[in-house]
Amino acid sequence: MTPERFALLTRRHRECLRGVKALKGSKEIAAELGLGKSTVDSYLTEAVRLLGARNRRDAAIALADFEAHENGQVPEIEAEPTPHKIIPDSAGLVSEPTPMPLPMAPDGSTVGGAVQGGHVHASPRLSLPVRRQGQARNDMTMAERLLWIPTIAVALAIGFGMLATGLDVMTRVIGRLSHLG
Repeated sequence: MTPERFALLTRRHRECLRGVKALKGSKEIAAELGLGKSTVDSYLTEAVRLLGARNRRDAAIALADFEAHENGQVPEIEAEPTPHKIIPDSAGLVSEPTPMPLPMAPDGSTVGGAVQGGHVHASPRLSLPVRRQGQARNDMTMAERLLWIPTIAVALAIGFGMLATGLDVMTRVIGRLSHLG
């Protein structure tokens, strides 16, 4: 797994994978992060797909090794397989790990981040002020919420102005048509 693949993981992907590495189940991770179980499962399934791992446990171990390597630590090598609570399920397993190409835009840039010096620098994720399907609550920060308030107000003002202008134009057109006839 390349550093570019790890750069595609969001903060939530990483938090969920760290929970798996700590041998926590989806319900435990969900309770810890304040998310729904199905949301955690979605994050984990997407992380497995982005990394090209076989299952969530392999993805969690790969992330832990990558983060240890980034921090200059020697990754842990397990002498014998540790028992784990993770039961392979069809949602987390892929028969053969298929390498997924990095998403590319028509101009050759990597979608989801800029490539500089061979490394993908993930662009900030746009958080929307609505809850997504399967999400227990919105995970926006207070600053993001406060930034959305004037944005929505400006959008509503522009929309109302366009509606008022359209109605004015239609009234004038109908008035002129009624004077012609």
